[in-house]
Amino acid sequence: MNENPTAYAAMITISLPGTDKTATASVRVLPDESVALPAGAKLLRDCTLAELQTFANTWEAEVWETYQHINLLELHTDETVQVEVVLIAQDGEQALADWAERAIVLTTEVSVEAEDAPETMDEPTVSEEAAVEETEAEEETAVPQEAEPAPEPTASTETTPPPTPETPEVIVSESEPVYADEAEALESVKQPQLPPRPQVRIAGQRLPLSRASWASTNIFIEEPALRQAQAHALSSPSREVAGVLVGPHPEKQPDGRYNVYITDTIIAKHTVMQGASVTYTPESWRYMNDQLWQRYPDESAIMVGWYHTHPGFGIFLSGMDQFIHQNFFIQKWHVALVLDPIARTSGFFCWDRHHAKVNRYDFPWPTWAAAW
Repeated sequence: MNENPTAYAAMITISLPGTDKTATASVRVLPDESVALPAGAKLLRDCTLAELQTFANTWEAEVWETYQHINLLELHTDETVQVEVVLIAQDGEQALADWAERAIVLTTEVSVEAEDAPETMDEPTVSEEAAVEETEAEEETAVPQEAEPAPEPTASTETTPPPTPETPEVIVSESEPVYADEAEALESVKQPQLPPRPQVRIAGQRLPLSRASWASTNIFIEEPALRQAQAHALSSPSREVAGVLVGPHPEKQPDGRYNVYITDTIIAKHTVMQGASVTYTPESWRYMNDQLWQRYPDESAIMVGWYHTHPGFGIFLSGMDQFIHQNFFIQKWHVALVLDPIARTSGFFCWDRHHAKVNRYDFPWPTWAAAW
């Protein structure tokens, strides 16, 4: 081990209940990581082996509780989970490194009505159903009734032929609504089927509730929103540009922190740019609110923060930036994103738990989001 290691390699082994098999995950942790211990938080590099064992047991329990219901294919393809699933043969050698690409998932749907019905290859057509109903009707008419006493023979030699059974005529009338108001109500609830929302990669980290943190938020940003902000920053390498961050209503956690999800961005038009500063005008706020209402008329998303650029002079909040955040983004869950299009770097800022200061948030950028 190096005297000044840049990271520690940790191996998490999860025992599968009811079997003698185990699942193993390799992770990398930094020396400056804060470890939550019964006696209080402590830096990872200062922990004893006994304290690391306690931390590992707690971490293993949290990982198992989170992923015990996820299947291997979902765990392997989930971009937000930095865990590699490898298929190992019985001889210990790695087998099928591309097993996830070969996997085929089959789904079946069984209706409640057909649960007890015999399996068939094809569903009967309308004409076949009608034929089945007619056959059943004929069989019902052909069932013998209780024997009646035969009539006494008469002198006449004429015999009366038995009556020919008639095929019942089935008439299906068109359905009509009982009440006109009911029909209008049914029409009003018919909504067009929207395509499912595509799964996207998300950058961010949900800290355990037991982990001490000064920040009032856990920040997550979806890749499309991040790429929009980066593209806007690259469009103006010499002057600052700005906009707002949009997402669903933040979720408050039991420890008071908020989970803030950023799913969209809106460019702040009509701003006044003067070299290294940008000013939001009343026209800017009007434009951004109009865009927000047009995109989300159901109020499923709100402004969860703002972003702006520092072309060539780093990631920080200037005095004017602090003024903007503390006077216009006053909610405890409001966040700020600063981007430097020259250095190709970015960083988040948020309120502290006391809602008194705005500091830089240590955002864990994944490898796919760190490089523009």
